[in-house]
Amino acid sequence: MISREQRTPLSEWWWTVDRLLVAAFITLMLGGVILSLAASPPVAARIGLDPFHFFNRHVLFLVPSLIVMLGVSFLSPRQVRRTALVVFTVSILLVVATLLFGPEVKGAKRWITIL
Repeated sequence: MISREQRTPLSEWWWTVDRLLVAAFITLMLGGVILSLAASPPVAARIGLDPFHFFNRHVLFLVPSLIVMLGVSFLSPRQVRRTALVVFTVSILLVVATLLFGPEVKGAKRWITIL
């Protein structure tokens, strides 16, 4: 177990993080994985994809999101505010870029195609 006397970044994180909230997030993620595993094979088969196509994509996006969530939880409140400002600025720039460069479909601008 992690001692309160240790002053490593991991021990500092463990004693300051809201463990109940982290457990709730992980429970929601696992619930999403289970529901994706249960519901997606018939839909994927109907449209001619691998039965686990949507499940694989779900897990593919879940792993980086879990890493980002844990990484952000290591930040101090000051670092969170600075990072949020940068993310907000980039988001606004991307919305403006969508208006300028996004494809037009039936008279409406669409998202910029990345993948």
